[in-house]
Amino acid sequence: MKRLILLLAIGSMAFASSCTHTSKAGEEATVAARDFSPVDGKAVVYLYRPGKFVAGGVMTPIKVNGLDAGGTGPGTFFRWELPPGVYTFSAQNSASTQMVQVDAKAGEVYYIKEQEHIGVASRDTRISMKETTAKEAQPVIKKGKLLLSNYTP
Repeated sequence: MKRLILLLAIGSMAFASSCTHTSKAGEEATVAARDFSPVDGKAVVYLYRPGKFVAGGVMTPIKVNGLDAGGTGPGTFFRWELPPGVYTFSAQNSASTQMVQVDAKAGEVYYIKEQEHIGVASRDTRISMKETTAKEAQPVIKKGKLLLSNYTP
């Protein structure tokens, strides 16, 4: 019986830690990424998730043009320097799928906000994503941690 309880406890801890895993960059890279200046010849795209308690232990997988980029957690953000072009950013969980398409222009900076919401009629966590303004995004990103992205254009 003790062995079963121990195995259940270890399994629960492993599950909980896997839900909150995101690959975060170091402090120096995070500080550098908070420079919101445009980049010559590239578009800069930030995708951020505010630090909310809702779905705090849930990592949301993010894709760019259908390719895995990594996952967001509360108070985290991605920053990409991309060649000009059309990019589709998506997030999906068991209850919802959201996408934002950006026609990225060189020398421009774009902000995408991704959030988790608990459903009213159920306990499902739903995702919302929208392009937003620098005024709304920058104060939130300044408090967040940079994520390492698996996506390379």
